[in-house]
Amino acid sequence: MKIAVDAMGGDHGAAVTVPASLQALASSASIKHLFLFGREPDIEAALNTSELLQASPKLSDRISIVHTDHVVDMTAKPADVLRQRQETSMYLALKAVAEGNADACVSAGNTGALVGLARHCCGLLDGIKRLAICAQLPTSRSNTFLLDVGGNVDCSGEQLHQFARMGCALVNALDSHTQSRVRALSIGAEAGKGNSAVNQAVELCEADPTLNFEGLIEGNQLLNGDCDVVFCDGFVGNIALKSCEGTASYIGASVHELLAAQPASVLQSSVQLMRSIDPEKFNGAVLLGLKRPVIKSHGSSGAVGFAAAIQKAVDTSQGRLIEKLEFALN
Repeated sequence: MKIAVDAMGGDHGAAVTVPASLQALASSASIKHLFLFGREPDIEAALNTSELLQASPKLSDRISIVHTDHVVDMTAKPADVLRQRQETSMYLALKAVAEGNADACVSAGNTGALVGLARHCCGLLDGIKRLAICAQLPTSRSNTFLLDVGGNVDCSGEQLHQFARMGCALVNALDSHTQSRVRALSIGAEAGKGNSAVNQAVELCEADPTLNFEGLIEGNQLLNGDCDVVFCDGFVGNIALKSCEGTASYIGASVHELLAAQPASVLQSSVQLMRSIDPEKFNGAVLLGLKRPVIKSHGSSGAVGFAAAIQKAVDTSQGRLIEKLEFALN
């Protein structure tokens, strides 16, 4: 397994992506090689200060640096990035995957630019109407995937139905033993509680024999782990995802503050609680609909989160995501 990493993407660049890449290499023997795309001096500086690399110097045998001075700014307009087509770290990482030199790409960079460049470099699968960004929710019972979380602000019922199918293909790639339970996110769980696009999507899903569709779900049920796939448009999904992440961070900080002065046994329990709801563990949104696997890490993620995104790239590739997407859409 070869992974192309946009080492300069995100809020922290190489200071996070390089330690995360080393962590991923140390944790997964499935990763045969990592290509780090970006400014070589920045990447080398991060490698030289890595305690993990000093303890395990052979990890460097599985790393190659591909230098470029160009970086996609986090505030850049996607249209400008596409028009300029500079050989940025993001573009070169995607190009490596598109040309078959790597199996998947991971970037924490500008979301709009990544979506646009990924479509340009990798192309969409036949029949795909809209690329969707699919994120994993931090539930305690089972893995729940939410899509779209920001790629498409407005969607038709037909597009939402396609999202449901793509989400099921992702779940199957990650866990082939799971028969995906699918729901539509809306303002109520009762039939008819939604706008015209949601109601149309519900009709299409109910008539689709390939889907195990269980109706509507409300926002306060997202973290119950009651289903495997939840679909919605990107406007709703992005707000829902970030609300969940913010709530988890708030709870973690509050628990830590309240129990900091408590006995060690109680403090250990609080640490376990915070780890179980840590959004970093679930980092790595999958861009569904492309001909090659591309993973979008949260821009503000730390090394733990970015390493989780790299592992998501490994898991989706090993699970034959693209093949299963093609099957689900035929």
